[in-house]
Amino acid sequence: MDFILLYPGFKRRAVTFSYDDGVIHDRKLVELLRKYGFKGTFNLNSEKFGESKFRENKKGEEIDCSYISSDEVYRLYQGNEVASHTARHPHLEELSLEEQLKEYKDDLASLSELSKEDIQGSAYPYGTYDEKTFEVLETLGIKYARTTRSTYKYSLPSNWLTWNPTIHHRDPKLMEVVNGFLNDESELSLLYIWGHSYEFALDDNFSLIDSLGEKLSGEDIYKATNIEIYRYVTNASKVYFRNGRFVNPSDIDIYLMSKEDKYVIKAHSSLSVKEES
Repeated sequence: MDFILLYPGFKRRAVTFSYDDGVIHDRKLVELLRKYGFKGTFNLNSEKFGESKFRENKKGEEIDCSYISSDEVYRLYQGNEVASHTARHPHLEELSLEEQLKEYKDDLASLSELSKEDIQGSAYPYGTYDEKTFEVLETLGIKYARTTRSTYKYSLPSNWLTWNPTIHHRDPKLMEVVNGFLNDESELSLLYIWGHSYEFALDDNFSLIDSLGEKLSGEDIYKATNIEIYRYVTNASKVYFRNGRFVNPSDIDIYLMSKEDKYVIKAHSSLSVKEES
């Protein structure tokens, strides 16, 4: 008997957002994501909180792109995910193993206290890393790490510590890729969009989130944070079939569909399924 694994709610597709650095424009981005039921993962540098920074837009105007304050973290990102971006945003490949370990340990300690959550995800500063970085992440229990390399595809990563996103929101192919996602019939299709919220301010195009919201408002799309995608997929891999029953030893419910029926395999339980002709 053939079964298809679906996302929670029997959804065929999922979308997730990932935004770096923790700047003041996250405030508006979070508001817009909530408007459409989206969830974001926000990768923060704890040693940057409160720093002033200005960037120049294409018109030569100085735009305030300062970092949020530490006391905003808990309130601002409620319902979303806070993840590590290292404490100070260095080029990791230029650091020793001990220096990399300190970058992550400092960031995790601060973000865990501020967010009141167990931080298990990350994104690489500048998208760079080396073999030492993997050792550090595994030592600290980081479950996934996002790169900056766009795949233009809708597949899940083969290695969660080199999770390549689908596309950056500034990429001119964005809407073409979004349309392709809406027509994709692959199992567990995922659209992963990333960037920096200050880019919307520099480009004066926060309306892009409205455009995405209109396109991705279908009921067939699971809207999740990075860690929710990771947890669902890795827990689903623990489900097995034996003697006419699905067994789910994991901590979350798993959703399956056959030609004739839909099944929810409850956490820490099993479910008998009928044979189909």
